[in-house]
Amino acid sequence: MSGTDVVNRKKEIDKLRERGGETPRYYEVFARVSSADALVHVGSVEAPNDDLAQVRAWYVYDQHKWIEMCVVPLDCIITVTENGRTTKIKMN
Repeated sequence: MSGTDVVNRKKEIDKLRERGGETPRYYEVFARVSSADALVHVGSVEAPNDDLAQVRAWYVYDQHKWIEMCVVPLDCIITVTENGRTTKIKMN
């Protein structure tokens, strides 16, 4: 393989490995800028485990100088709504 072939070769990403297996876990991300602020929902990440979810959250949502950031597995969130109303949680 010549140097030109290496430069022109497209990087292949193993999406299954990147997601952490057949069933990735979704996490909601909450953060606050100061201790006086409430935690606010800033987004969500997909990761195979809690440790990688923390890393991905800090990497993706680093636009502010957060003093605290929390990741919560989506399947641990219990939604509370008015009687008879339903809510949909968006999963990427």
